[in-house]
Amino acid sequence: MKPTILIVDDEPSGQQVLESILLEQGYTLEFASTGKEALKKAGDLKPDLILLDIMLPEVDGIQVCQMLRRDRELAKIPVVMLTALNDRDIRIASLDAGADDFISKPFDRAELRARVRSITRLNKYRLLYERNMMFSWIGEQASDGYLLVQNGDEVVYANPRARFYLGLNVDTSASLAGSFMEIAVRQYRPQPQEAWKGWPSPATKGTPHVRYLVRPETETSHEFWIEVTTFEIPNADPGSSMIRLRDVTADILNRRNTRSFGEAITHKVRTPMTHIVSSLDLLARHAPKLSPEEIAKLSGTALMGAKRLSETLDRILKYTRLYTNANNTDGFELSGFKELTGRIAAEVGITDVVVNMHGSLEQVKIALPLQSMEVLLWEILGNSKKFHPAHTPQVIVDVTPASSQGINLQFSDDGITLSPKQLTTAWLPYYQGEKDFTGEMPGMGLGLSTVNAIVWGAGGNSHLMNRSDKPGVVIRLTIPPVKQV
Repeated sequence: MKPTILIVDDEPSGQQVLESILLEQGYTLEFASTGKEALKKAGDLKPDLILLDIMLPEVDGIQVCQMLRRDRELAKIPVVMLTALNDRDIRIASLDAGADDFISKPFDRAELRARVRSITRLNKYRLLYERNMMFSWIGEQASDGYLLVQNGDEVVYANPRARFYLGLNVDTSASLAGSFMEIAVRQYRPQPQEAWKGWPSPATKGTPHVRYLVRPETETSHEFWIEVTTFEIPNADPGSSMIRLRDVTADILNRRNTRSFGEAITHKVRTPMTHIVSSLDLLARHAPKLSPEEIAKLSGTALMGAKRLSETLDRILKYTRLYTNANNTDGFELSGFKELTGRIAAEVGITDVVVNMHGSLEQVKIALPLQSMEVLLWEILGNSKKFHPAHTPQVIVDVTPASSQGINLQFSDDGITLSPKQLTTAWLPYYQGEKDFTGEMPGMGLGLSTVNAIVWGAGGNSHLMNRSDKPGVVIRLTIPPVKQV
């Protein structure tokens, strides 16, 4: 962008002389003939330099300079006084008024160009310095982490919040060793994996373009989620970009727990409430016609439902804080997986579920508590029924060892085939606005984001794909084992 120079001279010939000297020197030239006009144009244009003649009508150049220096927005604009008077007092008065320099008429063309070039360059550096100081201060105080990377992924600057998130020395003067990815993977797991392929290039078309860094739960801290966003810097060197790190842990956990709590209410309360309401309804409407045995049976059914409801409400309280407990020695033991899967399948109305355990896995404990496993099964099996054309899916569950000593839980159904867009967005945790806190993606209704949030939080991975042999989808969850203490 060309520097703007405001030339203030009441003589048209004086303006023409300066225009001829500075023309085609890379400047935008503006003109004013009076002090009042100069003040107005200075306020409108915010020029990079003002060449100000001392001898002006009504308001002279010295007074104009004084007024500029009293104006908060204009005070820092460089001012060079132009005078034909070789008077020491005039020059002193100009400097006292705040002028940066003065040039005597008639002008030496080479000297004038050199001085203008020097002053505009220094002013540019001053403005850049002040802006850098301002941005540096903002970066120091920001609640989000910001990193400047060059050559693709080399970190050259990180503000204190970014250093805190990445476990680095929070002193911004401390050196940084390693690329962003090398630093990030020391503590975090990049998710979803498809979105990070080809980093640091932007996510390619057809892959999720929201990136997370997830630190799984440990014995001493809960899981932690960072949303990673990259920004191209205008007019910066090729390969330079800004990375923003934003803590979204509260949002992910709150929404996930809201969804899970809702699932617990729906599935755990419905059955006992049905027993209570139906039994009491029959008693209220037909008691005079019923035998004592029938009344006792219906009353017993209602009482059994009430007791079960009481127990259920106690259990539901656990879902108000649905953490993964990745290092809890009371994680879920796979010996109970078949029974749990069958129970959840019955609750959601699926009659055809086959569980295959491949290998001696019954004594293995995976790093998820019972309530998290229930939510996973409700979500996955519920979706299989909901999106099956006849709502009667056949679901095959294969439990196999994973290469990383974890466990693979693979769910295959015979429902619909998903589009590429659905496959790439169904797993994103609350990437787009939810509908009534259901976790469903607009226009899709797939409640899989809760599953992903739970699995990622435990340090696992998840994959969604279409079946290759028939319509239907395959969901594969890789969940780490409980860490022995």
